[in-house]
Amino acid sequence: MKILFLGTSAGWPLPRLGCQCPICQSKDSRDKRLRPAVLINDSILIDAPPDIYHQLINHKPSIISHLILTHAHPDHILGFYDLTHLYNRQQKEMKLIATREVLNGLTQSYRYPLYPFKPEIVSPKELLQINHLKVALLPVNHNHSVCYAVKIKEGKIFIYIPDIKRLPKNDRREFKGVHLLVLDGSSLGTKGQTRTHQSIEEGIRLAKELKPKLCYFTHIGHITGTYEELEKYVQKNGGKNFHIAYDGLELNI
Repeated sequence: MKILFLGTSAGWPLPRLGCQCPICQSKDSRDKRLRPAVLINDSILIDAPPDIYHQLINHKPSIISHLILTHAHPDHILGFYDLTHLYNRQQKEMKLIATREVLNGLTQSYRYPLYPFKPEIVSPKELLQINHLKVALLPVNHNHSVCYAVKIKEGKIFIYIPDIKRLPKNDRREFKGVHLLVLDGSSLGTKGQTRTHQSIEEGIRLAKELKPKLCYFTHIGHITGTYEELEKYVQKNGGKNFHIAYDGLELNI
């Protein structure tokens, strides 16, 4: 399974215009972050952030067959308009995978026809077959928002959770022992932390309980640290299998 991180920032991109902080002044390309999205096997897109057109055109995927939505917050759906005009609308319909609540959230914000996307409404935890992949949307706590993790199996298992406050305790077996776990990294500790997101510190504790082979953090917020600082932090406090994702990172599992 090929996993390409198209964007790894939190709700707003980095650097911030006019900001003089070390992150925004960093010369390291890994500190330049657009809103969160990943591309699986060059054809399955998870989320549609406002930057999605430029994210995709930089990598030029030949065909996108499916779009999976984790939730309907602006940083995950506002690029949908651009996706409706991919490939000059010359390809067949593309599947839009979402739960009923998330699709309703999209259509409340986007009041145009969804074509060329064809909605496929799924239930939480329902197992889907997409090409050679088995896919399920697993509920996670994002405070009062409906939000899902995406679990994908193609031999090895990948779980993507860009936004989370906490994981339901009665469902944790679904998340245990996977090969790759990607978690919300909106803040480092309590400084800058919002009531809807876990911190990297909390994510490390969660990952140690779930025991993935690899753990990466995405959705990196402004009050965290540079890539180098965060990479050192997660390796020191989590272990050598803990890392920070960055835009353009490609993993093959």
